[in-house]
Amino acid sequence: MGSSNRTLIFATIFLYLLLHFPSQTEARGLKSPAKCPKLLSQVCKTSQNYAFCVRVLMSNPLTLLAPNTKGIVVNALDIVRKESMKTSKFFDGLVNGKGTVPAFKPALKECASDFKKASGLMNLKVLEGDFATMDVNYALDDARSCETKLSMDEVNIKSIPAAIKNWKNFYAVANAAALTLENLQN
Repeated sequence: MGSSNRTLIFATIFLYLLLHFPSQTEARGLKSPAKCPKLLSQVCKTSQNYAFCVRVLMSNPLTLLAPNTKGIVVNALDIVRKESMKTSKFFDGLVNGKGTVPAFKPALKECASDFKKASGLMNLKVLEGDFATMDVNYALDDARSCETKLSMDEVNIKSIPAAIKNWKNFYAVANAAALTLENLQN
């Protein structure tokens, strides 16, 4: 293949990409809750924080490509499952941290386990149609169990409340997805 053919191929690819990718202004507009696709809006309308739900779901390109509401629910649960594992790893990191008070470690280990269990509840195989929100609420029970153990053991680490609050924001997205799933089944 000659160099002129390569140049032509690269120029064609560049032009194609240039014409098919949104501009920065268009991309910002897509991430605005006001420009939310109808199917995605349907999932987020029951969330405690509509704007956060939309922002989280629109951050995943697979959500925008979902062909139906069930596809959006699957992606929402995947995002929250990953956030649950991230929170579990956060607690694992505290357990293994050099400066962690040894008396705090049992509670921190329990929290890591609780959030790992919560991640297992975030998939359609676990959720039952008519009881999907109840199943997702088990994940919230795991987070509350963690909070109770931390309180009982008087664990005082400044980064923990923010990590749990962040997870609860993501949990609200999963709860909205589960409610949407229940509504699809009925």
